[in-house]
Amino acid sequence: MTDFSPDDFDVDLLERKVIHKDSGIWFSFYEYTTEDDWRRSDSVTYHDVPSWEGDRMELAAAAKSAAIKNGMRARRPENVS
Repeated sequence: MTDFSPDDFDVDLLERKVIHKDSGIWFSFYEYTTEDDWRRSDSVTYHDVPSWEGDRMELAAAAKSAAIKNGMRARRPENVS
């Protein structure tokens, strides 16, 4: 199991997108109606980089953890200019 730090990712709260800096693999998270549903879900869409040799499931879980740590909530932020 690889240890990923939240600092290994760039998080875009408005786009609900998280990019793994080293591999270039990015993850896009769906919106949910409740915070519980958001935290419980493991659904994600991702853009793969086939040359990266690592576990995508671990990377996706770490990306979601980084998203939550950086303030991603169940829904996109409102009133963003």
